[in-house]
Amino acid sequence: MSQFIRLILLFICSLVFLFFSVFDSFSYEDKFEKRFNLWPFVVYSKNKINKSKRLEIAGPFIYKYSYPEENGTSFRPIYSSVTTPKAKKVFFLSPLGIYRSDNETTTLKFVPLINKTWVKTPEEREEDKHFDLFPIFWGKTAQNETYGGFFPIYGKFKNRFGKREITFVLWPIYSKVEYKDHTASNYIWPFIRTVKDSIKSDSFEYGGFKIWPLFGHFKEGNTKREFFLWPFYIRSSFRDPEGDYSDRLIVFPFYIREDTDSYSKKIILWPFFQRVYAKDYNYKQLDAPWPFYRKIEGKDVEGRRYWPFYGYVKKNGSFDYFFIWPLYSYKEDHLTQKKLRFYEREHRFMIFSKYRYTEQTNKLLQKEYRIWPLVYGYENNHSTQFYYFPAILPFYDEGLERNYSAFLKLWEYYQKNDYIFFKLLWGLYRYEKFKQRSVQELAFIFRTVSGPDTNYIEILEGLLGLGKIEGKSRVKLFFINLVKGKNSGEE
Repeated sequence: MSQFIRLILLFICSLVFLFFSVFDSFSYEDKFEKRFNLWPFVVYSKNKINKSKRLEIAGPFIYKYSYPEENGTSFRPIYSSVTTPKAKKVFFLSPLGIYRSDNETTTLKFVPLINKTWVKTPEEREEDKHFDLFPIFWGKTAQNETYGGFFPIYGKFKNRFGKREITFVLWPIYSKVEYKDHTASNYIWPFIRTVKDSIKSDSFEYGGFKIWPLFGHFKEGNTKREFFLWPFYIRSSFRDPEGDYSDRLIVFPFYIREDTDSYSKKIILWPFFQRVYAKDYNYKQLDAPWPFYRKIEGKDVEGRRYWPFYGYVKKNGSFDYFFIWPLYSYKEDHLTQKKLRFYEREHRFMIFSKYRYTEQTNKLLQKEYRIWPLVYGYENNHSTQFYYFPAILPFYDEGLERNYSAFLKLWEYYQKNDYIFFKLLWGLYRYEKFKQRSVQELAFIFRTVSGPDTNYIEILEGLLGLGKIEGKSRVKLFFINLVKGKNSGEE
């Protein structure tokens, strides 16, 4: 067995060495870019003008790109990440999992288990050194404290996710979370949890425990929470010295009551009968029963619903209605900011097909259409156009788009200013044009490059090449340059 593993590792290392050797020897290069195409195994391009790189491995399965202001990585269909100077987003098992982090907050969502947003502490905002490549992570705080781990075996976070410290051992068997004023310990999460004050052991400000879903009771500062046979009985309350408060009682599904300083809500036989009253806006909403009848009245708002035949909601600056749902619905929005006026209209047919048009001060800002499941198109006033076929995904979700859409598109067309990119059959054929320069490729079978002082054709990624590159003659046979003018642009 060990001999077999060594042979496998040797084979992989040989492939890696062969790839880099072939890449360096046989790739096409001029003063604009460097290209290498062994589709569907590897496709690489490096643009020397806009400092961008693209790498595709195994067709649409692995994709990595980098631009001066953004870079991303995808291991489809499982994982995708995108990083900019201001934020990072990770999409995993889409649409179930998403992780977002910027200078202010961190959000982790995994349906149906986790949906939390943490406001970063000042210490965490100062932190600029951490690395996450699931399941491995490590980092260093602004106070030069190191942490790391291998999920779910063992690990520790410091000043992450709005917490002082998070420790786990064989998660979900054990984990401990340290907050500013209290500490929570989880055993076989989410079933057992205890909370205690971090400063005073005899304090009643923080404390509690739960054995989920049987019973739980917590007091954390101004907040109290308790449940019995979750989700059938849940109660929570919050009050602060400034007068803000909330009180929620759930006896599911028979009765739900929620009172806050801004609104009150009562639901009987959820979700059928509901009444909402917002004090500040004199807003009243009645569902009796949902979804068939709804009445809305309030300051600058009015609505009626007689589902599925007709319904509307009218507000200051917006109006939407439906007719014989899901056959047709319409929505419009108006917004004025100083001298700028925004106007948006959206028509939907059978829910997923839509046409949306946005104006800014009577000029086109953007328009978008989807004729599901056939085609999708987008245009804006910055000379950007984007189309693809077919449009299998019925709506836009960034995680679904990054993790799945590459498998579903037979052709794509993208244009921005003087740049055009067209891809057919997952990249079997691709065409790129920038101003007067263009490149066409049919996998590794042939490549043509045309432009000022350039007219070159290449067969089988350099087995045979003939033409002129940047005014210099070029002849390539069996991957060797037989005629190569000086200053041809190669480095």
